[in-house]
Amino acid sequence: MNFERQKPIPVVYKAIKLESGYRLDLLVETKVIVELKSVNALGPLHEAIILTYMRCQGITLDCLSTSMFYA
Repeated sequence: MNFERQKPIPVVYKAIKLESGYRLDLLVETKVIVELKSVNALGPLHEAIILTYMRCQGITLDCLSTSMFYA
C-alpha cells in the first residue's frame, strides 16, 4: 500500500499556484486523506480543514480521527 506522510498541498487561485504551507498527515494510495488530531473533540474547524484539503487535492474520501494521550 502506497502512502505519503506530511504531503504538501499547493493552493491554486486564478491560475496562480500558492505554496500555502498546508500539509496532509497521510495520503493513502492518492485517494484517501487521513488527518490525525490530538484534541478532546473534533469541531467545525477540523471539518473545514479536511474539506479544504479534499477540494485542493480533488479527493472524495477522508478519515478524520482524534486520539487522546495521557501521561
